[in-house]
Amino acid sequence: MIGAHLTAELDGQVWSVGIDRPEKRNALNGPLFEALANTLRLAQGDVRVHCLLLHGTSECFCSGHDTAEFGSLWPQAADGAVARCIEALVDQPKPLVAAVNGAAVGFGATMLLHADWVVAGEGATFRFPFADLGIVPEAGATALAARRMGDLCARDWLMSGRPITAAEALQQGFLSRVVPDADVRATADEYCALLSAKPPTALQSMRRLLQEGATLSASEAIQRELAHLNSFIPAATWRSIPHA
Repeated sequence: MIGAHLTAELDGQVWSVGIDRPEKRNALNGPLFEALANTLRLAQGDVRVHCLLLHGTSECFCSGHDTAEFGSLWPQAADGAVARCIEALVDQPKPLVAAVNGAAVGFGATMLLHADWVVAGEGATFRFPFADLGIVPEAGATALAARRMGDLCARDWLMSGRPITAAEALQQGFLSRVVPDADVRATADEYCALLSAKPPTALQSMRRLLQEGATLSASEAIQRELAHLNSFIPAATWRSIPHA
């Protein structure tokens, strides 16, 4: 247990992080933001960790900020708990898989934009209620949502705050897979095992290239890829690469 409402477990090479505050629908307060930031940083520096899995409970993924604590959390200092949590998501070099049951609301939804693979149950729902609260989104959502789902979809979801079903989220590219609710965790575990078995430095470099590539020209991306290939291939001459 990392903090009062966050679990963290190393299973093989997978760092599994669980938000566990069911009485508040897994809403994040100051200590929970702090704990989540800390455990993401721990995984970042632990060579045993090849992949991260983020999940909530079987009834709810995360309902976002605990709005009762807005007054104590904001204005947010540069080194505040929320800012540190967002930075830990952005800076995380290792593949991040998310498993979603139930509702993902506010920060619970925007944090999914930082995941490399998201599986949700058929009954999962998503909502970005920022306009209803009289505020704007966080965690880079105003840039990342359009890259993932397209500009018009991002405007619709972020500005309307309407509920989004798992089926619609899959259709728009927000989710990687939708499975029966009871199969979410097993499906996520299976994908984590697939990623964690691969050379970790290659996946971490690929993740960084994909993040940066969204704002680069093709020629700039090619130069960065060549730089990485030049460092990887000589060191991998011992590796036998099977042909199709």
